Amino acid sequence: MRRQLFLLLLEFLAITLPLTWLWHAWGRDAYLEFFQWAAGPALAGLGVARLPRVMVGNRFLNLLPFVTLMIITPGLSLRRRGIGAGVGLVLIFFIQIGFAAAAYHVRARYGLSARAFSALFPALLFSDSFPFLLWAVIAKDFVTDIGRRTAVKIGPGPPRESR
Repeated sequence: MRRQLFLLLLEFLAITLPLTWLWHAWGRDAYLEFFQWAAGPALAGLGVARLPRVMVGNRFLNLLPFVTLMIITPGLSLRRRGIGAGVGLVLIFFIQIGFAAAAYHVRARYGLSARAFSALFPALLFSDSFPFLLWAVIAKDFVTDIGRRTAVKIGPGPPRESR
């Protein structure tokens, strides 16, 4: 089991590292441009006038681990993998709209102060963890199996024999 997890970790890194390089090389700017076009009406409805790249560009990186996990997770049927990835990317997109609106309004109110970070922290946690939680739901059988195999039993064990 440890060997399987180690190989999955290597596979995750082998896919994620080049994707991250591509993301920083040109993907981030292309995605942000697409995001502003596709989410523009929703953002306008949420009171966002203009979305500065620096506010959210690095936060959208959370797409990459989700896509990678959907690719490498063993035991997922092709149908579940495809539907899960498609629906997941749409849900992540909507979470990003909410995060972008929150970031815009927090920055408008508090600037770049520590208070702004504190106000935005719950949205940061949710936005960054959502893809992993979504993957865990989609890959529930795999996650349950891993949990069952690696769980540490808590509580009293079987009674010991006395000498």
